[in-house]
Amino acid sequence: MSHPSLSSLTPEQMTFYRKQGYLLLENAVSEKTLELSQLVLERWVAAMAARWQTEGRINDTLSDTPFSTRLLALWEAAGRPGYNRSPRRELVSPEMFDILKAPELVDIAQDLLGTTEVSAHGIFNARPKLPSQSWTDTPWHQDAQYFRDAESIHVPTMWFPLQDVSPENSCLQVAPGLQNGKLHKGYDDPETGFLGVTPEVRKTLVGKPIEMKRGDVLLFTQMTPHGAMRNRRQEVRWSMDLRFESTDTPTSGGKEYGFIARSLRAPESVCDYQTWRTQWGADLGNGY
Repeated sequence: MSHPSLSSLTPEQMTFYRKQGYLLLENAVSEKTLELSQLVLERWVAAMAARWQTEGRINDTLSDTPFSTRLLALWEAAGRPGYNRSPRRELVSPEMFDILKAPELVDIAQDLLGTTEVSAHGIFNARPKLPSQSWTDTPWHQDAQYFRDAESIHVPTMWFPLQDVSPENSCLQVAPGLQNGKLHKGYDDPETGFLGVTPEVRKTLVGKPIEMKRGDVLLFTQMTPHGAMRNRRQEVRWSMDLRFESTDTPTSGGKEYGFIARSLRAPESVCDYQTWRTQWGADLGNGY
């Protein structure tokens, strides 16, 4: 099945995004980007399995287990240990670089930002959501709570799952129309350990679950309240969330670990992989 690149958003889509603070685009992520995402995450799971085997937690790395359930099976066999629930540094690789500069995603970012000078933001995440636990459940939050210098700088997020998602297996929910409100003080959620909004603010939010198919992408602003629903299926819910910003108004996280993904003004400034890798230093989890 082909996944056509969206070279531009319609005026109606842009109006909806501006008014509601989010936008669901169907069939917008290319199969190449989805396959690269799974490859990066499969490699991360394999590295963790090898570590748990070395530590004596497991005897078998379950290399023949399907991607959708392998991490869950390994986690159960290892005694449900803690692990990095938001891998980032460990994913730095040529494939992750290609995901962050995927043409179909940069096209969308260009339209959302209203500029051809587009940078991939330094904060990106993979989200392995397991069932039967809460510490990978991201609570209600605003992305700008993690990079507060973006309160008045547009940093759109692009969230896409690697399988179909619904309220049963941890789709996202958003609070529409609140993106022009205040940036809430960060609250350390005691149940999950993630940063979020306070229980008082949480009670005021009315969530809209966003069901998605593989290949869909959910766009939302850095100020849009959102959170993940509980995963109730016996498989891992995998997703990627990426961010983009205007090169002319970089945030601190963008300047430190982001890179110029597109520039019509100065094409020679577009970053290459080795330059981006150097920004992360020598201590990378997979050694790529």
